[in-house]
Amino acid sequence: MTPEKIKELLTEKLDRYFATKPENALDDQMYKATLMTIRETMMKKNASFEEKVSSSGSKKAYYMCMEFLIGPSLKANLYNLGLYDQYDKALSSLGFSLDSFIKAEADPALGNGGLGRLAACYMSSLTSQGYAVTGHCICYEYGLFRQKIIDGEQAELPDIWLPTGEAWLVPRTDRAVTVRFGGRVVEQGSHTELVSKDGLYARMWADYQTAAQWKIEKEVA
Repeated sequence: MTPEKIKELLTEKLDRYFATKPENALDDQMYKATLMTIRETMMKKNASFEEKVSSSGSKKAYYMCMEFLIGPSLKANLYNLGLYDQYDKALSSLGFSLDSFIKAEADPALGNGGLGRLAACYMSSLTSQGYAVTGHCICYEYGLFRQKIIDGEQAELPDIWLPTGEAWLVPRTDRAVTVRFGGRVVEQGSHTELVSKDGLYARMWADYQTAAQWKIEKEVA
């Protein structure tokens, strides 16, 4: 991909999502447009890889973890795609600095430094070897936390990472599910009556709370 092609993609994203042109765009608008174009390139590569895996009948692996300590993504993704220099030239020609965008990106500290770092290392190793693996975790609204010394004492503040990281995310409302807490599993009738079409016993989850109900009760308490 050439710098000229990248400029075309950036201009298109600015026009479509921010109704502006490169010469009038704010730093935040160009930053998000940059992330969108990179994300789109990665999604196309992923779709091509998924098609290749499916057609070959290869097995897929799914890594489920509470957290992935992935670190800032802009610089890493550009290097992995081999597009760092091209984006640097394209943004410079439009009057913006890739280096300033990289420095402005918040570190999504979505792990405790141990479990999250190990999960990220596993994923990096597997994908670099060409394995068909997908990681699944919780998309936390806040990262680990920020520390600050106030009057000689340590204070912990929320680590807000989404303002500079949300452009990487793709909402999948078609796959949204209700998160449930507590409750119990009950069976009614005989096992013969409970056998479902796939041959498994049918059971019911009763007396549970949804995430919204759980949050309301916690706030009231």
